[in-house]
Amino acid sequence: MLQPELLLKAHQLKALEKPSARDYRSVLHYMENDGGQTCEEEMSWIYDKEDLVSLRPGREHAWLDGMLERLLKVCRCRLVRYIFCTPETNARTENKAIHYYDRRRIALCGTFLITILILVLLMIPIWLLYRSSVNGTIGTTSDTIVLILSFTLLFSAALSGFTKAKRHEIVAASAGYCAVLVVFLGNIHNARS
Repeated sequence: MLQPELLLKAHQLKALEKPSARDYRSVLHYMENDGGQTCEEEMSWIYDKEDLVSLRPGREHAWLDGMLERLLKVCRCRLVRYIFCTPETNARTENKAIHYYDRRRIALCGTFLITILILVLLMIPIWLLYRSSVNGTIGTTSDTIVLILSFTLLFSAALSGFTKAKRHEIVAASAGYCAVLVVFLGNIHNARS
């Protein structure tokens, strides 16, 4: 008969998250190149990806995060290091060729980019609807529905691609976005009457 403590430990071990592909590649690259002070037999554990776990709590592993990290690897100029490195991250290594970027600053940059994208996706259809109503060229109802549908789809695609929002969060946010556009459209028609 199994001991309850053993079952609890097995459950806790199973609950640990697997490392993201990006994190795994980063550690693998470090072990094969920079940290290769041990012999090949001693570091064979790195190739058993299924046995590895991440001790750090999960973070967003969205496309935008990966793109920002790849961009930081390419752009190693002094300005990038000044913006994304902190004294705490610089103190992690004495090797001046290795730079650790602050994850909070990367997340803040990603949040800023997503905010700009959402504002653009909100303002463009409102501007188009407003301009067409001022010019008196507001199209048929089907034209406006296609415009609202197109931008709602773009908004949903942006949420899906740039964040790790769950499906129900994307549906709720898209419904709210669509509601804002419909209310604005209704206000335009009421103002013209």
